[in-house]
Amino acid sequence: MTYPDFAEALQARICADLEAERIAHTPLEHRDAEGRRRDEILEQHSVALGEALARAEALGEQRRQETEAAAGKIAELEARIATLQQTISKAETFGEQQRQQARAATQRADHLVAELVQMTGELVEMSKQAAEQTAALDELRAKLADGRSRP
Repeated sequence: MTYPDFAEALQARICADLEAERIAHTPLEHRDAEGRRRDEILEQHSVALGEALARAEALGEQRRQETEAAAGKIAELEARIATLQQTISKAETFGEQQRQQARAATQRADHLVAELVQMTGELVEMSKQAAEQTAALDELRAKLADGRSRP
């Protein structure tokens, strides 16, 4: 029931009560002439109260239905929230797995780079040794060729 409807019903009730009390305290001889008019007023107040009550009941039913609909929407939204929270949890778990896999892949790549650097160093060292051996062989060949050319 809205405040204007409630105020209207309350005002009609108060007026009807005041009129009924005034009639009850009016002597019988004064009531006959005015009694009919007052009875009509009371009847009108009674009708107005009945109408206000009917509107209040209809409004109460409408509010009850709106409340039930809102409760249904709330339940639906809570279910959606729960679903979204589960989805977020799964996404966070998946994201953490991806981070761990990326971290492991980075460590493997770092390890492979370190091995490559080590192997490159060894290859450079071997190339130096091969160059030195080639130079030594060239020197020996030159000496051998020089020794053969001398009788």
